[in-house]
Amino acid sequence: MRSALAFAVGSMLLAGPCLHASNQFLGGYSLANTHSAEILDPGRLTVTLHSRAWAKTLAGASYSNVSQAMAINFGFSRHTELELIPILYQDLNLVTAVYNVPDDFYMRVKFGGYRINMFNQPLKWGLHAGARINSSRFSNIYLEPYNGGANELMVGSMFSWYKNQLYPQEGLSAHFNLDYINHNDGNSESAVSIFSGVSHQLEYAIGVRYPTQKWVFAGELFGNFFLKEPAALMYSRGDALFLKPTARYRLFQGVTLGAGADLRLFESGPELFMQSDGPIPPGKENAEVRINSDFPEFYPPWRINFNMQFEVSTPFSRFDTFGSVRSGSQRDWDMRKQTGLTQKEVVDWLGNDAQSADFIDLELEKIRAERRKAEADLEKLKEKIEKDNGGK
Repeated sequence: MRSALAFAVGSMLLAGPCLHASNQFLGGYSLANTHSAEILDPGRLTVTLHSRAWAKTLAGASYSNVSQAMAINFGFSRHTELELIPILYQDLNLVTAVYNVPDDFYMRVKFGGYRINMFNQPLKWGLHAGARINSSRFSNIYLEPYNGGANELMVGSMFSWYKNQLYPQEGLSAHFNLDYINHNDGNSESAVSIFSGVSHQLEYAIGVRYPTQKWVFAGELFGNFFLKEPAALMYSRGDALFLKPTARYRLFQGVTLGAGADLRLFESGPELFMQSDGPIPPGKENAEVRINSDFPEFYPPWRINFNMQFEVSTPFSRFDTFGSVRSGSQRDWDMRKQTGLTQKEVVDWLGNDAQSADFIDLELEKIRAERRKAEADLEKLKEKIEKDNGGK
């Protein structure tokens, strides 16, 4: 596992630090900005409400910006998940109070839950493909992720390591993403020229998640690397590295409340040229043009995030039949659904080391505790029935 984490961190540092633009407001099993390769079970539906804001003093005045979004994730099949993320509200109060209601929205299909071995560790991996649909009135928003006002295309990869293979969401996990985004912001109408005259970029994210009985803690580093920068008049052409600590509280079964912060660690980008300095001099045509020196940054130094997630439905039920019990296919299907392993492979895995033996003891103790609770409930029910019958 240490080798895998070192490889992921090293790859990210070599790629260069920058801001994550498209993988935002995620839902399902994903972290806030990092996709999980473990996808929702067939029939499971989650809805996540997001709110993000920053505030800053610009040109002697205080400004704030608020974005609100909703992530809808549905497990379509064993290895397929559908994701829809409408950005419901975007506050544009930098100069005048105007709003995008709604803003753009994302459509994504995730294919995940596949297993590979890397550095002698079992990993889950997957791919996703989708689009950002332009439905907003305004784009090119200062200090916000890049939006060129066009429909964007994206594809990406997802890798996840889980300490608890049987119950992935109940143990320590690490996740890594590498994605490609085509902003489709060129002037060519030819489909053959989709990669020429347009801006496109690579995005990446690495995240670690640690759950407890009531809390889920996570930390993420996320960014991107422009393969071709947008036009000089666009604000969000710079690169930045962000750290995101988050915490979620399990309010009750199926509902969690979360909060976090995006902390900018680094920022760089094209040279800034202030329009107040006069005409753009020769050799500075690719510099980013700003109205005046009061708007020098590419991205805000911090943003706060809040979210609430609801598990709207549970997976589709799968009932035993006499045929499935006789053949053992039902038990094997359930085992593969949880771990990706057959029953024999699970037995072999559980017998490998002392840690596996401790895991077996813990699971047996859980079963004993559930049995004791069931026996106590039955005893109370028996006493109640006897009391009611005696009262008659």
